[in-house]
Amino acid sequence: MEPSRPYRPRVSRETRLLLTTALLAVAALWVLARIRFPDRPTTPNPLPPLLTQLASGPKLDDLASEISQIQARLEPSLLVLRVSSTALAAGRGITPYGFSALRIRDDLAVTLVPSDTGREALAGQSVVARDPASGLTVVRVPSETPVSPPTQWAPRRLQQARYLIASDVSRERVSVRPVFVGSLEPVSSPLWPEPVWSVPVGTDLDPGAFVFTNDGELAGLVVMNSGERTIVPGAVLVAEADRLLNRSRQPAGGIGVHVQPLTPALVSATGASAGVVVTWVDVNGVAAGTLAVGDVIEAVDGQPMSTQQHWDIRLARLVAGETMTLRLRRHGQLQEVQMVATAPAATSATPTLGLTMRRATRMGSEIVRIDRASVADRAGLQPGDVITLVADVEAPTPAQVTRAFVSAREGHSVLVAVTRGDTHHVMTLEK
Repeated sequence: MEPSRPYRPRVSRETRLLLTTALLAVAALWVLARIRFPDRPTTPNPLPPLLTQLASGPKLDDLASEISQIQARLEPSLLVLRVSSTALAAGRGITPYGFSALRIRDDLAVTLVPSDTGREALAGQSVVARDPASGLTVVRVPSETPVSPPTQWAPRRLQQARYLIASDVSRERVSVRPVFVGSLEPVSSPLWPEPVWSVPVGTDLDPGAFVFTNDGELAGLVVMNSGERTIVPGAVLVAEADRLLNRSRQPAGGIGVHVQPLTPALVSATGASAGVVVTWVDVNGVAAGTLAVGDVIEAVDGQPMSTQQHWDIRLARLVAGETMTLRLRRHGQLQEVQMVATAPAATSATPTLGLTMRRATRMGSEIVRIDRASVADRAGLQPGDVITLVADVEAPTPAQVTRAFVSAREGHSVLVAVTRGDTHHVMTLEK
């Protein structure tokens, strides 16, 4: 009697065909992957990599399509303001295409014109209001189609990494592009009444660009703050534009003083820990007899003058007829004084040089101050420049620079050589 064998269920023919087909399919996928992706390393378990390689990944065309949709939505609100030839000739880093502007009303737009450029940089544009300190400018633009006011973005988490949409000025229009922003950090700035957002170093944002979210909400305007790129939030930007529009159209004012920052030696000598020290008082100005060289201005209208930037901003926004209350320290004693700013003296049709200079021994004349819209301002001179040659006079004194310009005939120019840091330039003063 034969021993009984253990029972083994038979595998059906259909099952064997199915398994064979699956093995052949895997082998075919492996061969196709080797042909399609010859540079990819082989793997003991080919199935997951094969499926990953053969599946269609995300396409850049999808991202381009999304950006195009955002562009179409923002296009009615964005426009290009052309730059004057005078501003381009001054060589102050202005793009030849112009400035990016954002409509805040059907007939009004806001833009950023560098504070050292001046409102004359906008060729043929009707400037309605401008902040000389920040460069924020409101201009009148053609009313083409009704435009809704921009919706301001109110982020819940500033530190979250995200993509934003930034405007770019091209030859014919304003385009948009995605920009990765690692985080936003609120920082204070004397130029703006509310905190602005600092972005990480290296973020691809240009000053003057408007920034939006993926939903088209206005994130803000890119500006420089203490040498770093920051974003002025949309709500702050619109509020400042409204403030400029509501401010009375009075001429700029002044009190006729120059100041400089405190140094450790001046802190010890004056007993002041913060503020700016008066270095010059115009004998014909409103500060004559009230302020004196050596006074330390610690606050204006209750606002501390922590740095010279705070003072420069306050002075740039001063209008004629405005009363200033100064808290100053003189000989260690605190006192408060008031004075009313006056408008600059009326200028004649003859162009003015607009330079305040001091002698730079064996070099020439160092520029201390430049009047806005003056000949020197239009020529592109800057405070800190040293004039080493005027006409044919080398190492000229301030009096020789002024005399060379005054003696030039109307319509003629005076050649000047300038040292700016480690660089040297030749410019002309057009009379």
